[in-house]
Amino acid sequence: MARFQELRAGRAHRFVVFKVDDSLQQVVVDKVGPRESSFDDLTAALPADDCRYAVYDHDFTVGDATAVVADGEAPRSKIFFVAWSPAAADVRSKMVYASSCEGFKKELDGVQIDLQATEPSELTLDVLKDHVS
Repeated sequence: MARFQELRAGRAHRFVVFKVDDSLQQVVVDKVGPRESSFDDLTAALPADDCRYAVYDHDFTVGDATAVVADGEAPRSKIFFVAWSPAAADVRSKMVYASSCEGFKKELDGVQIDLQATEPSELTLDVLKDHVS
């Protein structure tokens, strides 16, 4: 959870990708995206044939989110949780990730928006923008 805390509190990372370890007993860090990473870097870090969890720190301005502020646009940030379960993943992997998802999310204090995606079209920058507007 240290990497997630670094993302949430210290804003040290743009994203963290997690996987269930080989023993199927715990969730471990798979990849970490530095602060200058893009959303495309996150989607590229997700395997096409296996499940993962990810958290992504999405920066936007209130103008992007269609919120009104007196002094114009102001920067904002929201942390997204992504449950990635592609169609090409084997059934066992999908079952393991589905059964451990809620428990793992409870450990991620500060996540504001949950997404589930099974294909790349469900995980785009436009989808994120829809959730902050």
